[in-house]
Amino acid sequence: MIAWWGWLIIWTSLVLALLVMLGLFAWWLFRKFLVLTDDVGALAEKTEILDVEETVLTKPQLAVLADMRDIRSRENARKAHRIERKRLRRETRLARARTITKLDASATQWPENWYGK
Repeated sequence: MIAWWGWLIIWTSLVLALLVMLGLFAWWLFRKFLVLTDDVGALAEKTEILDVEETVLTKPQLAVLADMRDIRSRENARKAHRIERKRLRRETRLARARTITKLDASATQWPENWYGK
């Protein structure tokens, strides 16, 4: 049997261990909270550029109320812009391919073991 003072020591050590553990968890959460506030402050600084000084925002135009010629011209302009971008991308890819493939293979000195002798 354990004496009464043994139980007192056991329970005191358990309570102290619990308090130490809770203190460590509290310190860990406090540090995470400080990092979170720093991140929120950095995010607030980055979003300052999004502040709108004008109180009146422009409303988008409804296509239902627009003239059909305007809608067609906007759609044709959008399609033409996409076609032009596609053409420019193709030209840059072809130009890059031409610069990559300018190597003259007949003038290149190849290693001897490539010939299979």
